[in-house]
Amino acid sequence: MRICITIAGKRICINVPLLVVGPIHPPPPNNYPPFELAATVLEMVHVAGPSELSKQLSEVVTRYIGNLQKQLPQGVEIVTERTAARAS
Repeated sequence: MRICITIAGKRICINVPLLVVGPIHPPPPNNYPPFELAATVLEMVHVAGPSELSKQLSEVVTRYIGNLQKQLPQGVEIVTERTAARAS
């Protein structure tokens, strides 16, 4: 993705790599793609650290998960948990 800004009439474009490229087609067993998207955004919030952007992303993904929860059968609950850090 390119993000372009104009400063004093001069256009400057920066190529920014994407962390998520949709649509998500995970290999089997196929998890529910909206969960994977929500988990990716939550991890980005954690990696980015405290900031206004991470606060807003966290609020958006919380609402998103709440909307997913409403689509599930009664008695099914979504709970997010971070797994242990991956070994390098």
